[in-house]
Amino acid sequence: MALYIIGQIMLTKDEIQPIRTVLVHLVGRWSRYKDDNPEIAKEIVEHYNGLLRYLINTGWDDGLPLEAELPDELMPQEYLELLNESFA
Repeated sequence: MALYIIGQIMLTKDEIQPIRTVLVHLVGRWSRYKDDNPEIAKEIVEHYNGLLRYLINTGWDDGLPLEAELPDELMPQEYLELLNESFA
């Protein structure tokens, strides 16, 4: 069982999976609102990035499936750096 640590918080893969699921749902919501309601879309991006940063701060470094990613320009820099490290 893999554990990811942030401060004193340790996350297991079973705890990480629901977070990844929420990220997929947020991408879907962003996709629905991006053209017709940019204010809501921006708020969704902020929530998404906060959740993804939290996940990264636990030490998680597995990457996301494409359906769980926003366009690169909306992804947090920490995630893009993680991907660059993975492919280096």
